[in-house]
Amino acid sequence: MKKFTLATLLGITTATIGVTLVAPAHGASFTGSLVNADAIDLLPFTSTGAELRFRSLSYNGGTNDVGTLIPPGGFSPVLTIFNPSGNYFNEYTATEDLNFTATLSPGNYQAAVSAFGRFFDFPTKTNISQGFDGSGEFFGRNPNYAVDIVAVSSATAVPEPVSFIGTAVAGFAVVKLKRKLSAGKKST
Repeated sequence: MKKFTLATLLGITTATIGVTLVAPAHGASFTGSLVNADAIDLLPFTSTGAELRFRSLSYNGGTNDVGTLIPPGGFSPVLTIFNPSGNYFNEYTATEDLNFTATLSPGNYQAAVSAFGRFFDFPTKTNISQGFDGSGEFFGRNPNYAVDIVAVSSATAVPEPVSFIGTAVAGFAVVKLKRKLSAGKKST
């Protein structure tokens, strides 16, 4: 009870009961519902140091990364990322759904989902324990959200055509020079 009271005093109202986490092999997909427009849901995730793609599907709907159809009609989310120490990393907001990539050092992070208007006041505040400000607004939409946090697939690096041609030309030049030097040593 003290933890809830402390969180409320700090302006963090969480409702983790309504959050569902599905963990595909390449990341995590969260679905949930904010208890009210001023609530904050905390979504814990782990970074391995790879580039991560963050995507919400609440406003426009769609199919999330585990294949669940998310109906449209959710609110415009604000996603604030906190590092393993609880310090502010960055905040992302959009008038509809979010879709961005970020590279985070390895560690356990938290993404805080809030409704548009409810924000973390950085640089005035630096740690999640200092709470959020403002009043969230659903603008007549429902309180449901869906967030995917997945590793960006890393394809095998393929050299650019110009680099490949340059390497091939240099290789042929080295072979030709080696033959010329060998022929010069034989004649002397």
